Amino acid sequence: MAQTKGVSFVNAKAFAEERRAGAWAETLERLSPADRDALESIIAVGWYDLDLYARMIRVLDSVLGRGDLALLSELGRYGAERDLTTIQRLFFRLASPAYAIEKIAEYWRRFHDTGTWNVARVGEHHVTGSLDDWGVVDAALCAELVAYMARVIELVGGKNATMLHPRCRARGAKRCEFELSWES
Repeated sequence: MAQTKGVSFVNAKAFAEERRAGAWAETLERLSPADRDALESIIAVGWYDLDLYARMIRVLDSVLGRGDLALLSELGRYGAERDLTTIQRLFFRLASPAYAIEKIAEYWRRFHDTGTWNVARVGEHHVTGSLDDWGVVDAALCAELVAYMARVIELVGGKNATMLHPRCRARGAKRCEFELSWES
């Protein structure tokens, strides 16, 4: 069972509660009793089932969105904003957006017990990356991740960040591949 840190669950709950009164309760109602029980006890520093997270954000997308995973872009951006403190943003701005992405790839295992990143700088404002062996194959997770990473770049000084996801395991690819670019 692939695991992820509870901070993502905590962020998703806060997102739901800020978006609409009752949205979190409605999300819980649509999940199984076992999932509801697990979600009631989550703390940011704990380790939890990544598949549970994928199920939860899919339900959240249907509660607050249209059920087409589009809302997960907003959730990913929201999570990045909550995860990067002002001090971290300042530190990364002194370096570069590419450096910030390289560091996030290095820290991946502090938040996920599966998946390995390979990141390469292609130019001053462009990086490519591949994510191998993430423990759950689900387009919802990738949709959120794409928005999260693009927002990180914006938070550390990159402008008009664009993250493409041309190959995805959820669409039959061997690995998830990403292309991230931005302006200064």
